[in-house]
Amino acid sequence: MRQSIEVVIPVHDPARPVARGIASVNEQRSALAARGVDLQVTVVLHNLPADSLTQPGFPSGLAGVTYLAHTDGVASPAGPRNYALGRSSATYLSFLDSDDYLEPGSLLSWWQVAEKHAAAAVIAPLRTPSGSILPSPRIRPSKPRVLHPLRDGLAYRSVPYGLLRRESLLALGFGYTEGILTGEDIEPTLRLWFRSGAICYPYGAPAYRQTDDSGPARVTSSIRPLRQEFAWLEHLLDTDWLRQASTPERRAIAHKVLRVHGIGALLRRADAPDSPGQAPLWDAEESLYWRGVAGRVLAFAGGSIPSISRRDAELIGAAGTAGELRQLRALVAKYRGSGRQGALLTPRLQDSLSRDSTLRHYVSERLRAAAGVFTAPPGAPG
Repeated sequence: MRQSIEVVIPVHDPARPVARGIASVNEQRSALAARGVDLQVTVVLHNLPADSLTQPGFPSGLAGVTYLAHTDGVASPAGPRNYALGRSSATYLSFLDSDDYLEPGSLLSWWQVAEKHAAAAVIAPLRTPSGSILPSPRIRPSKPRVLHPLRDGLAYRSVPYGLLRRESLLALGFGYTEGILTGEDIEPTLRLWFRSGAICYPYGAPAYRQTDDSGPARVTSSIRPLRQEFAWLEHLLDTDWLRQASTPERRAIAHKVLRVHGIGALLRRADAPDSPGQAPLWDAEESLYWRGVAGRVLAFAGGSIPSISRRDAELIGAAGTAGELRQLRALVAKYRGSGRQGALLTPRLQDSLSRDSTLRHYVSERLRAAAGVFTAPPGAPG
């Protein structure tokens, strides 16, 4: 029985370079066909008018390319992705953002790894707009064939770019979180990494290529009130499978949430220019919400996160008492000037070499570089 791969491209703006993404997939059709794998491209026109296909950005008459319309009135790719997933009959799915593209040979390389290890998912090498391969997740320098959710830091990859076995998604009840503007992929991706089956990384394979071509209107680029920005986190903390997860699993996820998403949100607000006439970047209400949500994440972790660094722990706690933007900026300045000890050591010195600590990560990062964990062929221009 022949296998198949379906690449799903949701698009909400006809100005996006959709044709480039389609071409990057179609160019791989013959190589896959030679291995008995059919290739389908599904472009989901999300909240677009009926005449959108007449615009030059949507190539017509291409074999294996299907256009679907999906209208839900929500500025989130969750709806069109779930719609395509629900209609699919493919062996594997791969989700591609409309401003990104796949490097030559990527799908075949990922498919070979998936078949070799009966993988539920293959995590794509991710080439950033700068041209470098993102050193994430925190894979062990030994380059394991099948990744471990904790030992290989899978919580640090929040988006399921790569190749996903459809039957594994269905068994998991996988679906992007609808009704929120950002972070719709975080909870289902964590569930995929932690609960689905074998997860692999295709060492040395061509990459998924991110770009800066989305323009200033991208949903994730603007600063919204924390309550809106962290709607995905409220959902995550109420998820049954995570409530029942082990303490090490919950601590690993909580650490990543606070360190990457939480502190990232604080730094963005401290760095952003004041915007007269718009909602404040930071005030007493934001500080109160931050204190509450940070406390909930800590409780979710069992009351403590031993691996968190001193400077991270200090900023997370102090931001909940900073009622004005100038106070937050002062805290961020202190955070950035904390020196190596603050960045590398934990509040309890004996925890500084725990699995998720910054010190342990820096040591492993050098070993990963020496082992070539994140090497990939040179990226072709888009």
